[in-house]
Amino acid sequence: MKLAFVLFEYFPYGGLQRDMLAIAREAQSRGQEVTVFTRAWHGAPEPGLAVETLPVHDGMNHVRDDRFARQVRDRLAGFDSVVGFNKMPGLDWYYAADGCLAARYRGVRRWLSRYRDKLAKEAAVFGADAATRILSISPPQRALYQRHYGTADERFVDLPPGIRRDRIPPEDYASRRQRLRAGLGLAEDTPMLLFVGSGFRTKGLDRAIALLPDLPERIPLYVVGDDNPAPYLRRARRLGVRDRVHFMGGQDNVAEWLWSADLLLHPAYAENTGTVLLEAAVAGLPVLTTPVCGYAPYIERANMGKVSAEPSATDVKALMATSRDQWRQRGRAFAESADIYHLVRHAVDAIERHPRKSS
Repeated sequence: MKLAFVLFEYFPYGGLQRDMLAIAREAQSRGQEVTVFTRAWHGAPEPGLAVETLPVHDGMNHVRDDRFARQVRDRLAGFDSVVGFNKMPGLDWYYAADGCLAARYRGVRRWLSRYRDKLAKEAAVFGADAATRILSISPPQRALYQRHYGTADERFVDLPPGIRRDRIPPEDYASRRQRLRAGLGLAEDTPMLLFVGSGFRTKGLDRAIALLPDLPERIPLYVVGDDNPAPYLRRARRLGVRDRVHFMGGQDNVAEWLWSADLLLHPAYAENTGTVLLEAAVAGLPVLTTPVCGYAPYIERANMGKVSAEPSATDVKALMATSRDQWRQRGRAFAESADIYHLVRHAVDAIERHPRKSS
């Protein structure tokens, strides 16, 4: 099969982008031919993957999105299936990593041009008269799409999570934990808070920083992710905790950060799934998160932290009072029993079953 994968921009530390790359690699391993179309590719080229960049430089974001979508439509003849990782017309499949905009955009906002445009792209995918099939990764978001658009059940393929098994602690994890912490100047008994993710605003970094003034002064927060730190540094300075917040940028060794920390803070305002919640759980790291995350119920069922609409310093203290050994034991049990690894395989299975000629 010749597959076209389409997304607005690629950057190496985005969850959507990592999923796209993993699905592309799996398809290639099965002998499928994959071409990625994007308006910008940030980072190193992916060996063996065909990438066609269609730059669009002028206009606001939604205008650039429109121009890119029009350009890419002219390149899609001859492909057996077109898989979109952003909402746009003309897709055979949409990988539903983003939440339902129709549920969020209300009142006058819906009539502003940028929001009208985004809603039109969403309707082109989910509208009752559309033909696009959906790779669904969040049951709550699927329910919202169906409520607002009347999308037929048979157009959805529900995927399990797709957690990487390399997040499970290996035999030498303790020495790797010690090495990373030593590089940060942290003693083994110094509590360490971790925030992982690009997209600081929606993932609630401001909330995480706001917890620090009510915690013991020696507890630092390390932020691993690719975004603009400036407004959060200003917030930390206003709260008197600037010296306790450390921005580490995007990192390739996320697993080692999970093994080295003592609590993951993920107080998101909006999160379709929250893959990092499950990555932390299988790493034996407790999680403090919010119920808006699609994967938050896994944390509750595995007893791997707390889900709270208003995370507090009291929650942090309570979770950190439980020993690391207990968290590791719970994480190991969760990693061994939960069906959380096969998203990529099931996604490619579905794409192969329904090429364009049978849509």
